[in-house]
Amino acid sequence: MAAKIKITPEGLSLMTAVSYAGYTAGFYGKEVYFTDGFAGDTQFLFQALGNMGAYARRSNFDKEVQIVVISDKIMTEPFTSVYSDFAAQLEEMFNQPNTPYLRLTYITEENLLTYILNRAKNSDDDDLKEFVKKYKESKPRKVGSKKIAHEKTTLFD
Repeated sequence: MAAKIKITPEGLSLMTAVSYAGYTAGFYGKEVYFTDGFAGDTQFLFQALGNMGAYARRSNFDKEVQIVVISDKIMTEPFTSVYSDFAAQLEEMFNQPNTPYLRLTYITEENLLTYILNRAKNSDDDDLKEFVKKYKESKPRKVGSKKIAHEKTTLFD
């Protein structure tokens, strides 16, 4: 019987660290898949990636995908259903005969935000900065031990 790949939290952390550390190809022309578990509105990240020439999606994790962006929730909360569902999906994909999924690039949500901000700074791209800002603003804020959604306020409320 052939050995089966099992995804552990430590293994996933190592996969993302090794994958992202050596990644220099950028996003132009790449198919990018987003996992579940993002706290903010991913449309802003999709738009930022689109501005860099990538195609982002949340469904159809298929052979066309080249980069997988893993939510911070999956990386920091390994005992949730979001983590276990993603780990099971990866295990199924990795354990197929002649699987193409072993060649994917994995990056975390945090690494993606850092990459976009560095790109925005180096190319003086205010649109990319704005997309990251809007994404961060769309995340619920934590107050004490409770999470609250951002409220929009204006001077005329």
